[in-house]
Amino acid sequence: MAYHSSETARDRDRLRQQVLEARGWKLVRVWSTDWFKDRAGQVDRIVQFVDAAREHARDEAARCQRRAETIVAAPPPSVIEPPPAEPLSEDVYARPDAMPYRFADGEGRYAGRELLGEPPSTLARAIADVVEVESPAHVDDVIARVAGMWDTRAGTRIHARIVDAVTLAERQHLVERRGDFLWNPGQEVVVRSRAGTRMSAEHIAPEEYRAAVMWVLASGRGFARPALVTEVRSVLGFARTGAALDEAIGVALDGMLADGILGEGSTGVRLR
Repeated sequence: MAYHSSETARDRDRLRQQVLEARGWKLVRVWSTDWFKDRAGQVDRIVQFVDAAREHARDEAARCQRRAETIVAAPPPSVIEPPPAEPLSEDVYARPDAMPYRFADGEGRYAGRELLGEPPSTLARAIADVVEVESPAHVDDVIARVAGMWDTRAGTRIHARIVDAVTLAERQHLVERRGDFLWNPGQEVVVRSRAGTRMSAEHIAPEEYRAAVMWVLASGRGFARPALVTEVRSVLGFARTGAALDEAIGVALDGMLADGILGEGSTGVRLR
């Protein structure tokens, strides 16, 4: 009971999805609201996903078999005794490989229609569609994506209209708002790489910064604070550290040290 109630345990649990996916697992997420509203449809979606995964596995096995059959047997090389392997250090570290940030589809979906004339429920559904893909997403990014569905920019009136629709989406439990970020209800944080996206450091949720720190330190190795900042920056897909990014990572580290999740000593910053 004490383990499950600790902050460190809860943060480590958030990394399960990433660890499983890094080992080849494919996860299908079923939200409780979808299950209650359309249980048969969700079951069909899961069955289709499993069937597609099986078909992909069969195709991959067949390709491997064909490649194996084309290999010409060669005489065995001279046997050379390899040098004895050195024992692995507890400080062995390989930089985690975060999944690429995925942008929601739908650009121009409602082109030719007037956004300001749409019913609030349509805008709330569009917001939920964006958040379902990009969660946690900064509210400004969500507003820009939704405006793009109508092939327009978020001017003052359109911005206000979409903000009102965000409130409606919250009331309908389509999204969950935490500060400036919109989440799928009940979703755990996922660390994503922003390489090539030109997204700003301010548009990354604090929870994602903390999860990236946990991920880097999961090997048990300690890092001097500047080196840790560099690793977290790299995992998040940034080629260099700017003032805003440096500050955001620093805030995450300070909070985790204050919460007792991390400790800092002569060997650097480590998980407690």
